[in-house]
Amino acid sequence: MARKMPNDALRALLTEAGWSAAELARAVNALGTGNGLRLRYDRTSVAHWLDGARPRGAAADLVTQVLSRRIGRPLTQRDAGLDEPEQGGDPVADILQAADPLQRLSSLCRADSDPARRAPLTRAVLPATLPRPWEKRPPWTPPRTTHGSPATDADVARLADVARWSAPATEKHGGAHARSTLAHYLSEDVSRLLAAPATPTVRHGLLSGAAQLTHLLANMTADVGYGGLAQHYYGIGLELAHAAGDRATYAVTLRSMSVQAHRLGDRRRALALAEAAWDTAGPAARPATRAFLHAGRAVGYAAVGRGGPAHADLAAAEEALDRSTEPEGPFSSYSYAALLYQRAEVLALLGDLKRALAAWESSLHRRPAGHCKARALIHARMAQALLAVEQRDAALVQCHLFLDNYGQLAVGSVQGALSRILRDLSPYRTSPGVRDFWARLRAASPPAHGTGEAPLPG
Repeated sequence: MARKMPNDALRALLTEAGWSAAELARAVNALGTGNGLRLRYDRTSVAHWLDGARPRGAAADLVTQVLSRRIGRPLTQRDAGLDEPEQGGDPVADILQAADPLQRLSSLCRADSDPARRAPLTRAVLPATLPRPWEKRPPWTPPRTTHGSPATDADVARLADVARWSAPATEKHGGAHARSTLAHYLSEDVSRLLAAPATPTVRHGLLSGAAQLTHLLANMTADVGYGGLAQHYYGIGLELAHAAGDRATYAVTLRSMSVQAHRLGDRRRALALAEAAWDTAGPAARPATRAFLHAGRAVGYAAVGRGGPAHADLAAAEEALDRSTEPEGPFSSYSYAALLYQRAEVLALLGDLKRALAAWESSLHRRPAGHCKARALIHARMAQALLAVEQRDAALVQCHLFLDNYGQLAVGSVQGALSRILRDLSPYRTSPGVRDFWARLRAASPPAHGTGEAPLPG
């Protein structure tokens, strides 16, 4: 949409950021990739924006987000001179206008479980603002009916059973496996239960169970590369956990949001969310939850170069895990294999790749053979680290092990991992070992189309 006047606001922000037009375009493309979008903006595109054109689709949100990160303060589309409404409306914005989180959850999940209506949702971008702290979130009471069969403890137990099934299935088969099934279950069965008559105890149990299932759906959604949609699910999960009085689930959700921010390169946001997660849980949290939150905050500290606090959090996480007696479950336990993975991430961020590789290897040894998602991601990280120190042959071994596990996952899972491997291998494309890996990749027909993965090299 053309403007009558040049966009001086955007030009001023570019100057403040110290960026050229090409640098802004590259940052927008990179953030778009993290949101599952294939963008090809360049300095000419930015020149058009400066002349008064408005970026299409979600790109206006991406522009304000990358500038916010660069400058260090929150910005809106209006701040960047990009606040003109688009014609045709935004399906995601229309759904998210509802004040009732149950209505939002049901509408999002209903559209998400329908392939014909899913596409606009997958283009949603991450919300720019941080979620409200526990103490500052206004109370919300779900709507209640006075007719129909009341919900019972058995219904609460069923939600817990679904969570216990969904989490291990995702580890074995990836986030794309049964994701739409869980979305449909939330939109129909769970929404109906939360509106049914119930005692206060049962209602709190249902809200907590719904928050946890929404969290798992968000994890699966992030795994397939729909970052913005995942964040909206996480946000609804926070509201449900708050209504349930479930600080632990609220904190765990904030920690998962921190992980996603870290993967998208927003290190300040990742640390802020990890610190908020710890503040929410507090010292009364169970040992397994404390270990999980300490490990997440350790990565956040390491990402901004604060090695001392990072190592202190890792030590605290291990101590808490040693005291954990909670039963195994997606929201009640934390494994040493997972802690070792976080230790490796901290060490890698702090530049100690040798010890990081040893920690990743130890994490692998503790993982069940069927946990293909985690194993694929670990092999991918080890390959990246080995390539960084020019150990190409050892990296190729990890690439092949990655592919062994990647091939076992549902199409579209661990989105972006293959793209990163191909990017890091590209300088060595003429090497016989790399060409052999690419040949195997082409023969295996990996999930590249429609998942945001890079196309296979010819």
